[in-house]
Amino acid sequence: MLRMGLLVVADAPHSPVPSLTDIFGPGGRLSRCLPIYEYREEQIRSAELIHDAIRRRQGCLIEAGTGVGKTLAYLAPIAFAIAEGLVVVLSTYTINLQTQLIEKDIPILAEAIPEAPLRPFLLKGRSNYLCKLDLDHAAADLIHASDPQFSEILAWAQRTQTGDMAELPRTYPHWHDIAAKEETCRGKDCRYFNSCHYYAARRAALAANLIVVNHALLMTDAAQSAGILPHYDVLVIDEAHHLEDAATAALTLSIDSAEVPAFCDRLERSAVRPDVRLRSRGLRDLHHDLFERFDDGSYDFTLSDRLDHEGMDGLRLSGAVLQTELAAVANDLTDSLPDEDDTARERREGLSQTAGLLADAFSGLLAEPSDGDVLWCSVASRPARKSNAAANDLQGLTLHRTPLAIARCVADLLWSRTPAVVMTSATLATSEGFSYLRQRLGFDGAAIEAVIGSPFDYPTQALLYIPNHISEPSRNPLPAYYDAIAEEMIRLIALTSGRAFLLFTSRKALSELYTRLRSRIPNPLFRQGDRPPQKLLQVYRESGNGVLLGNQTFWEGVDIQGDALSAVVIDRIPFAVPDSPITRARSEELTRAGGDPFRQLSLPQAQIRLKQGFGRLIRTRSDRGIVCVLDSRLLTRGYGQQFLRTLPPARLATDWEAVVEFWHDRS
Repeated sequence: MLRMGLLVVADAPHSPVPSLTDIFGPGGRLSRCLPIYEYREEQIRSAELIHDAIRRRQGCLIEAGTGVGKTLAYLAPIAFAIAEGLVVVLSTYTINLQTQLIEKDIPILAEAIPEAPLRPFLLKGRSNYLCKLDLDHAAADLIHASDPQFSEILAWAQRTQTGDMAELPRTYPHWHDIAAKEETCRGKDCRYFNSCHYYAARRAALAANLIVVNHALLMTDAAQSAGILPHYDVLVIDEAHHLEDAATAALTLSIDSAEVPAFCDRLERSAVRPDVRLRSRGLRDLHHDLFERFDDGSYDFTLSDRLDHEGMDGLRLSGAVLQTELAAVANDLTDSLPDEDDTARERREGLSQTAGLLADAFSGLLAEPSDGDVLWCSVASRPARKSNAAANDLQGLTLHRTPLAIARCVADLLWSRTPAVVMTSATLATSEGFSYLRQRLGFDGAAIEAVIGSPFDYPTQALLYIPNHISEPSRNPLPAYYDAIAEEMIRLIALTSGRAFLLFTSRKALSELYTRLRSRIPNPLFRQGDRPPQKLLQVYRESGNGVLLGNQTFWEGVDIQGDALSAVVIDRIPFAVPDSPITRARSEELTRAGGDPFRQLSLPQAQIRLKQGFGRLIRTRSDRGIVCVLDSRLLTRGYGQQFLRTLPPARLATDWEAVVEFWHDRS
């Protein structure tokens, strides 16, 4: 037996693997492994296409509708590849799916196909693991020593085998201080290197033949040539519609306004030369001088919108001075002190490394921009933004340098590694098939492409209601518009006795409707942000007749089956905010190239997003309900039909009487 990560599987002798029919067919192996198993033609068809692509060492783009069972559909071909001696990397976007794969789906597969010697391992990003050296340093700081929760961390550190923060029963607010970090990692020079949790995980990944990661780690490894992942032969990407965002984040250079003050805090608490420690005041002043010009903003913005040519020159000058001072501090910290013990030396050298990395970051961020980069600033919400006048610290601001040529970068960094790439999701294609995905990710290789529909009977199970009497939403809606959609929501909630998800495209819309609904309906209201997401879903389910208002994360990944959810209401077509810095920069780039940003960017993005929202309703064959989209543009605009073609084939209604009739006839 071999223990890999969270799963123990047997090393089986190499023997011919069974056929996909033997696994998925009626009376097949999965039916004997699962207490409730249902044969689905769509599932075995997906598995056949993926297996064929891997066997041919080519790409595969598969949209597998809700209910297909896509995880087992790609895990079986993965097992076949491993039986041939290949190494597979499986990347997902969400922690929930990673957990499901490691704790549920892969053990099922191992039982169903014992011929495949599966050695799986879940590899996480560096910051998920405890750093033993930083824990020692934190234990020496009074700020941590007086914290009762830190005592629990120390006890956990003594017994943990993995150092994975996921083992903690609750979030530790100062985890960053004790987490493994690139800027403080001493590598082989660290006295804990041989027992380091992070490097132990990397060594375990080298011995695995099925490495489960998230998109962020996959792209970070590729972008930085970090050598975190071992060589692999097959790459399977689930939740592939998020890969562009993950690639963008991995290739973006960012500096948070809290980083230099945090470094100064550490410097002032450390036993280094007094003259070096005093230089923290100068660093704080330089940092404040750089960031204060952005402190009056409320929304994300590109730097060119706020600063003219002279202003940009001033920003670069401020950055150059700060970078020079950080580099000088890093150099000064290389000098040892008399009678310095090992702990003091390690902390001093760690500070020097951090100062050097910060200096490099400012140098790269504020260098003269290339045509393919956008410089922008993200602004946290007002409650999170405070100025500490005494320390000259600004919070809630982050400067970014983002390359726009993501497709070329992904092609160079990822697709060049192996031709055997499988990308799948329940929402991957648009009305133009997979052309949008290929374009955005630079994927131009040979590939099997298929849209596998759901096994659910949507014409019977679901009604798509698009009221034709509500005016089209404007960019800045008036109160009368919110009043109108509130009335539509109220009568739908009354019809279904609550049990509704209300999905919004903006925080403002959510707030406006929450205010209007809370005094008009008897049902309990649950609003995203009032509680942690999983707790919010729990109390919603327990209420029996609740109404949940959400945006962003609640559009996907939420699985509520049965009578607890009978209606999903979407406030408008989910077009991306056109003023966001990256969206605007990408649109301008397309325009310069002679393209059409609306057709090539806004429309396909919104189609995928709308499918995600629709997908919250029908999760099993017994589910019934109504999806309501309060946007008549689906009926009146030319592009409306393109949206409707991408949605599951539910019955369509535009008048209230048809909705009432469907609801009363649903049984």
